[in-house]
Amino acid sequence: MLPIILKITLQGFHTGTIAWFRFLFAFLILVVILQWRGHEPLKILRNPPWIGIAGGLCLSANYYWVTLGVDLSGPSNMAVLIQTASVFLVLVGVFVFREHLALRQVMGMVIVAGGLFLFFHDQQSRIQEPGEFYYANVVIILAALVWVGYMVSQKLLSQQHGAQSLNLLVYAVSVIALIGGVEWADFTRAGGLAWLALIFCGINTIIAYGTLAEAVKYIPLALISVIISLNPLITLWGMKILPEMGFFGLQPDPVGDLGYLGGVVAVFGVVLVVYRSTPREG
Repeated sequence: MLPIILKITLQGFHTGTIAWFRFLFAFLILVVILQWRGHEPLKILRNPPWIGIAGGLCLSANYYWVTLGVDLSGPSNMAVLIQTASVFLVLVGVFVFREHLALRQVMGMVIVAGGLFLFFHDQQSRIQEPGEFYYANVVIILAALVWVGYMVSQKLLSQQHGAQSLNLLVYAVSVIALIGGVEWADFTRAGGLAWLALIFCGINTIIAYGTLAEAVKYIPLALISVIISLNPLITLWGMKILPEMGFFGLQPDPVGDLGYLGGVVAVFGVVLVVYRSTPREG
């Protein structure tokens, strides 16, 4: 649901403001939680690992570009195209962490490419501003690439530092990196609905990345995105149903039947790429 909620948030806040607030919200909440649990939440900030700082810069860029992609091209397009991050993540697992790439995964990549081709072929006939649409696609691909950089940083540091300490560092770096893009007037002129949506986005950050950081310690990178890869199906369904219901002024995305088929095919391909069966014992 996040891309849809981001679209609602953009009715009252600018891209930079949304991305910055999400990290500030998550940072403050996580500091309170870690302090309450008896940890030293600010310890990692005194001598931060440079890889963690790089990961924070990557995730801050990801948040900004994802929000910009939603603003320029809509939730459906962003949700489908950002799935390339899962494919990039598997490739990094193969070339950096020496994980094995199965034939099924190669076939999955081909299917992903076919699904994306169908999806964008459908949208090309429906969009009103092609230049803005293509720019949005480039931005979303960049968001996918830097997200992989963030995940690699987490994987490299997960054995030396606690998952939530790493998150605290990432949030702090992102707050600093994004502060220049904040439109401060947004906080006084935004309506109640936009504020509720913004707070939802902040809660999403603390929960989603809190659990993701824990998973990175135990799961190979190639397996991380199995459940994440189902997200576009929820977004596509939501952006078809909710605008028809008049949900908070949402406008339908320019997706036709061929586009929905392409989105489903692309998601199926991503699942083939990232899924691995558990080896049998004995």
